[in-house]
Amino acid sequence: MKVGYYPGCSLKSGGKEYEMSLKILMNELDVELNEIDDWNCCGASSAHALNHTLSIALPARNLSIAAESNLSEV
Repeated sequence: MKVGYYPGCSLKSGGKEYEMSLKILMNELDVELNEIDDWNCCGASSAHALNHTLSIALPARNLSIAAESNLSEV
């Protein structure tokens, strides 16, 4: 199975160990993780405090990219 994968900023920085263990587990389960192309930060840690529209637009962009990726699961 191919699954769209959005790591977000956290798994690419402070949560790197979680990403590593997730990839090992998914490999054992024969699940192919395909990182969503050109993803952006979802803004969860700060956008909601700065601009309501931005806090909705950032994750919406990621969801739109994932929906267009032609994977079996996103």
